[in-house]
Amino acid sequence: MSFGLVLEGGGGRGAYQIGACKAIKELGFEISMVAGTSVGALNGAMVVQGDIDLAYNVWHELKPEHVLRLEDGLYNKLLAGDHRPGTMRKLVRYVRKVLAEGGLDVTPLEKLVKSVLSEEKIRNSHIGFGIVTVDLTARRAVEIYKEEIPDGQLVDYVIASASFPAFKRTIIDGRTFIDGALYNNLPINLVSNRGFRNIIVLRTYGMGIKRRVNTEGLNIISISPSENLSSVMDFSNKSARRSLELGYYDACKVLEDYLRSASRQ
Repeated sequence: MSFGLVLEGGGGRGAYQIGACKAIKELGFEISMVAGTSVGALNGAMVVQGDIDLAYNVWHELKPEHVLRLEDGLYNKLLAGDHRPGTMRKLVRYVRKVLAEGGLDVTPLEKLVKSVLSEEKIRNSHIGFGIVTVDLTARRAVEIYKEEIPDGQLVDYVIASASFPAFKRTIIDGRTFIDGALYNNLPINLVSNRGFRNIIVLRTYGMGIKRRVNTEGLNIISISPSENLSSVMDFSNKSARRSLELGYYDACKVLEDYLRSASRQ
């Protein structure tokens, strides 16, 4: 049986999805279509190109400096709950600087993504792939499949899907793009529209708009966190490692129950 896979956006919570994908792979579920938004698009691309183990390692070793360029120590102080006047004054100055420069510098993330994603692998994969982003220049949502993306721009579109509003904008062909979560953070429709009825959905409960989808006739297998995940802006490997383990555990439980139920029918 062939399954579709949907990955919700959720920033630093994305590690949960890769833990779940590891379980999906080990349990032998055949994935033939993937759709994702924001970090779900980044993770989904790794699934499509067949590099779940590599994605697991990336998340396992993740550090904030792999994602953002921030002033020394400020990020860690805020995550640790340091709200002393001196720290907050420093934060205010930094926010003003970031706004003046057009958003947080995510050059490290772009470099990381481009080092692990392969347009050739994704295009040549038998697995279908769809993502969501928003074209600010044209003022329209973009729900797009890999075959519709111009050659040489596939990785750029994946990055555009994860262009969080606080980040510097992604520019493609002179057009400005922003995070797809502002339109559709859980793109089940991109999978169901391709004729898939058995769909595994990986939830993170990240911020974003979740559009209604007609689920009549769909077999939705939802895998969601059994415990609270960390902040969407927490990119520490401590949180990522916990989320990887939790995603693996939750997926094993849900999917093993599904297989037992299916075997009795």
